[in-house]
Amino acid sequence: MKWIYDLSYEMLKTEFAGANLKKFTTDQVFQWLYFKNIQDVNLWSNISKTDRQFLESNYNTSLIGVVRATGDEHGTRKFLLELHDKLRIEAVLIPEKHHFTFCISTQAGCPLACRFCATGLLGFKRNLTAGEIISQILVLKNEIRYYTGKLNIVLMGMGEPLLNYENLEQALKIMTSAKAMNISPRNITISTSGILEPLKRFEKTFPRVKISFSLNASDDLMRETLMPISKKEKLADILDYFRDTKLDRIHRITFEYVLLKGVNDSTQDARKVAALLRGIPCKINVIPYNRNESLPFKTPSEQEVNAFADYLHEKGYTVIVRWSKGKEIRSACGQLAGEE
Repeated sequence: MKWIYDLSYEMLKTEFAGANLKKFTTDQVFQWLYFKNIQDVNLWSNISKTDRQFLESNYNTSLIGVVRATGDEHGTRKFLLELHDKLRIEAVLIPEKHHFTFCISTQAGCPLACRFCATGLLGFKRNLTAGEIISQILVLKNEIRYYTGKLNIVLMGMGEPLLNYENLEQALKIMTSAKAMNISPRNITISTSGILEPLKRFEKTFPRVKISFSLNASDDLMRETLMPISKKEKLADILDYFRDTKLDRIHRITFEYVLLKGVNDSTQDARKVAALLRGIPCKINVIPYNRNESLPFKTPSEQEVNAFADYLHEKGYTVIVRWSKGKEIRSACGQLAGEE
């Protein structure tokens, strides 16, 4: 039996045509799955009983399983999810002032092994399918079933999205399609450590989706130490790409900078960052490191964080200090590890 969430609109349309279902059945099924978020085929009332029996016999419409949900006093909730092969991933639901943000994973584990990230300790298990990416969103939507306002989707959970390009692309098409989830691309952000060739392809295919680039260092040597991918994907090449294509880009690039006490948080580091990003329309998210007992790094003081951010602001940059939500339940930036 096929898991229906792994099938694109075109795939389903072809299969339904081969089974002599009516031409509009694909639209109906997509509406029930993605817009109404109803998994029980027997409740799909505008589809004939015969067709419902065919669908129930040939397609699995259940979502990935929730092992456990953990919440904090501010309403942030972390979900430990189990895939069909028993691998586990995490997704996070974050209440904001006027909307909700969903933090979604794209891989089980991560191959990049960034030194300050708990996910990197897991190593790489496998890419998530398009259905496994989409299913996380549907699971989280079930938690706020009667909410009809704005949703932000941030592909910033476990894994590097651009190393799972084909499945990411199929999932984004379902997220943004008017026939499915109908989420505005402007409300979707992918976070990347910088895989240049798929990044170029991604921006051409999804020009309205926002890009968040994990910088985290003030020079090449430091970045190669903290983020081994930088030995292959050179920082200068990525920054030159951002700088050279600025006139074609709809959104400013967001540069994420995790502040590690005594490592990359000095005024000299801030001065280097200001020089590195010159000429790139951007904003900078300064993120104080979220503590993990398995890693050797420490969080700078609030005074040190503000001094770093203030220097960049004085140099003309838009700077946001992002004290992460969900630290108490280990759901903040860099803390997701598929934990039991």
